[in-house]
Amino acid sequence: MNHFYNYSLLEHNTFGIDATCRQFLEYETGEEAQIIAQTLETENYPLLIIGGGSNLLLTQDFPGTVIHSAVKGIYVVDDDGEYVYLLCGSGETWDDVVEYCVENGWDGAENLSLIPGDVGASAVQNIGAYGADVCQIIHSVEAVELSTGEFRTFFLEECGYGYRQSRFKNEWKDKYLITCVTYKLRKRGELRLEYGS
Repeated sequence: MNHFYNYSLLEHNTFGIDATCRQFLEYETGEEAQIIAQTLETENYPLLIIGGGSNLLLTQDFPGTVIHSAVKGIYVVDDDGEYVYLLCGSGETWDDVVEYCVENGWDGAENLSLIPGDVGASAVQNIGAYGADVCQIIHSVEAVELSTGEFRTFFLEECGYGYRQSRFKNEWKDKYLITCVTYKLRKRGELRLEYGS
């Protein structure tokens, strides 16, 4: 786990703004996310949970704690013959996951190529492009609850996905640290080509 005080966020926002935060915490495993949840104190607030920083405009220094996932890994966890289930660490770069899927001939993520950000943020933002939304391939989201330090698994129907919306973005904002997302991808091509342009 990385833990810094008065930390520059220059490398954590795509605008390249050199704002600082009072405290920066970065977890590399689910267990480290648990440690963060169990050790946060009132004086650590406010919180700002970030991904790749592409939806982040910093106008001043942040007076609280910034939390960032560095959980890596892309693993096939199941294959039922029709679908492959791909578990990805929340700190993986989203476009690297898309590239991995395309290279392996698994369909469902290809329309979402070149969207900036991390895997964890894909599940929060319900990213979309060219007639596709990531919720169409999300199977489940694993997270640590900040108030209890407990691991939780949320299946697709629990996440309240809508256009660029999710429960993680709204009523669950700042309540969970996402550790990984499992995507359900087709092994046989059903490309989505209906988007006009």
